[in-house]
Amino acid sequence: MSANIINVVIVTVVFVAALLVIRNYIARGGKGDCCGGTDIVRSRGPRDKDASHYPFAYDVVVKGMSCENCSKRIANAFNSRPDTMAEVSLAEGVAHVRTKQAANPDDLRRVVRGEGYGVGAVSEC
Repeated sequence: MSANIINVVIVTVVFVAALLVIRNYIARGGKGDCCGGTDIVRSRGPRDKDASHYPFAYDVVVKGMSCENCSKRIANAFNSRPDTMAEVSLAEGVAHVRTKQAANPDDLRRVVRGEGYGVGAVSEC
């Protein structure tokens, strides 16, 4: 009897873990597991690399990053936008975003969500 209960618990744990993996895969738009080593993301900086040209600064909390490829994806998404420069700290879980014009916090959140990651607070620096 107790062996059956243990088996049910083990199967349940494996099932839940599989669901979480599938959910994360879907959340990243089917981009796969960036931490597997086969998906190497190259950094793309902004067109204008002079930080003094970007008077507005924001910190965007990013949830779900697990490796440098994750942080590069977020930075690249911001840096591909006009008049935007970003650096992402994996350790802090924060995207440090600078813009030439004031930015709408919801637009900054959409950039992060568009890459398949969760987003927390957006604060002006």
